[in-house]
Amino acid sequence: MTVCGLVRLDGVDVRRAVLTTMLASSASGLPAARGVHTDGVFGAVSAADPDADPTSPIVVDDAGLVVIADPAPWAAGVRRSAQASAAVYRAGGRWALLGPATGTVTVVWEPARARLVFARPSGARSELITWSDGRLLAFGTEIDQVLSAAGGGLFRPTWLRRLGLGEVITVAVPARRRRPALAAVRQRTGAATAPGLAPAGCA
Repeated sequence: MTVCGLVRLDGVDVRRAVLTTMLASSASGLPAARGVHTDGVFGAVSAADPDADPTSPIVVDDAGLVVIADPAPWAAGVRRSAQASAAVYRAGGRWALLGPATGTVTVVWEPARARLVFARPSGARSELITWSDGRLLAFGTEIDQVLSAAGGGLFRPTWLRRLGLGEVITVAVPARRRRPALAAVRQRTGAATAPGLAPAGCA
């Protein structure tokens, strides 16, 4: 799976063209089959590995919960999928995304709470990289995807941050035109928090 997207911290709506540009920056180029979801200040685009499973990695349930997770392969008898991850999140919250039932990098967007959750279980093969300049928070499975969101402008490499194994990050955007509160919570990792991603308590 490859996934990338944005949360606009300045309250500006995410443009579909920006997401397409981010995905096209992937080392494998722009996939023919991809899923795109935009919801005001949040937007994401992803593509499954066609050799493994063509199932879309993006699921939106009836309540508007958006879940992006790798649909393959199987783990501990439970298929790693966005549908399964959505059910796990609904039942157990963000920490449940670190369990063996998901086993993969997962991105969750809750539009009602304007909250974004990143989770990377200890057994996840994929990476998730974030970058922020204060106006937006970009994320992706590849560095080039994330940096393309900068539009070729100046950036500080120290703002790039890899999500650690066994780590969950929650970004809450309480209101438009207002900087979000960010909580970074970890499990068995000593990675330092990058500037602009200050840790807070478990919420």
